[in-house]
Amino acid sequence: MRPILIELPSKALAALSLIAAAAFFIRELVNRLRKTGAPWSSTPVLLFAAAWALLGLRGGHWVPSRAALFEPWVSLPIFSYGVMLGSSLVVGWFVVMKFAKQDGVQSAPAGAIYMWSTVWSMVGARALYVVTNLSAFDGLVEALMLQKGGMVAYGGMIGGFLASWYGCHRRHIPLLQWADIAAPAVVLGTGITRLGCFLYGCDYGRPSGVAWAVAFPNGSSAWDRHIRLRLITPDAAASLPVHPTQLYEAAVGFGLFALLLWIRRQRTFSGQVFLGWVLGYGLARPALEVLRDDDQRGRLGPLSTSQWIGLTSVAMGVVLAAALVRRHRRDPKALRYWENRPLPR
Repeated sequence: MRPILIELPSKALAALSLIAAAAFFIRELVNRLRKTGAPWSSTPVLLFAAAWALLGLRGGHWVPSRAALFEPWVSLPIFSYGVMLGSSLVVGWFVVMKFAKQDGVQSAPAGAIYMWSTVWSMVGARALYVVTNLSAFDGLVEALMLQKGGMVAYGGMIGGFLASWYGCHRRHIPLLQWADIAAPAVVLGTGITRLGCFLYGCDYGRPSGVAWAVAFPNGSSAWDRHIRLRLITPDAAASLPVHPTQLYEAAVGFGLFALLLWIRRQRTFSGQVFLGWVLGYGLARPALEVLRDDDQRGRLGPLSTSQWIGLTSVAMGVVLAAALVRRHRRDPKALRYWENRPLPR
């Protein structure tokens, strides 16, 4: 468990941001002297804003002063989950851009749909967490504070899917065509992000005696839960050994990514790659939930929220698969969108 990968000196970062802001501003002035009417860049402003934010949040002074200059600042932690989440988004971008080019979707609309799908996947992931843990928040402000609680993967997938549907509708791109492009990026991102969950210590499993069980250290979520359940004493150095369910789901994500790449090479109609993701993850996630032990997943009757969503998605996937197979049999060329290469209008 390593929730914080590194801690950066915030005062040095603020100084570098100011130097960079000045350098970019000078460059902008030179460009405008050389070419009248050249547009101003927002980069200097953003860099200055970053330095000011560090001054206030880590230095404790929103107004520059002698004290702010000479007093020590709180270092800036780089959290492992955030790094892995950011890495998954960057890797996903390259995967989507590559497959969009292969399937005849232009880079500009593909980039726009990916960007907005990413934004709304974050919103959906947080929203589902809040809905399933309403009692943990005192109001809307706390619900918006990401440091309080976390996010739910299925909420992100639902939010991203809805944003993708809207983006494809606006740009006249067949949704099934885009779904086959985006699905591999989603499962690969799931695998990478779950590594961040393991490093952070969230989404842990039930106590287990398997050889690969992991004991999380004092102060972790698993340790805290075992204290509350009186499974260990408060002076225990670590939790009981538990199933590393984060690594199980990471393995599912990487395995599904390999499977979807194979389906892309073998597909006979659009939607098969998407169905591989929906059915594969929809079966694997409810099974993994049986081994989970964190108490922030939400429950509805005998099943967790994610189990209900997973099983529902499998049922809907089976119906969609039957409909697509029937349509493909009637007209084998109608659903081969990667060959038709429709361009956005």
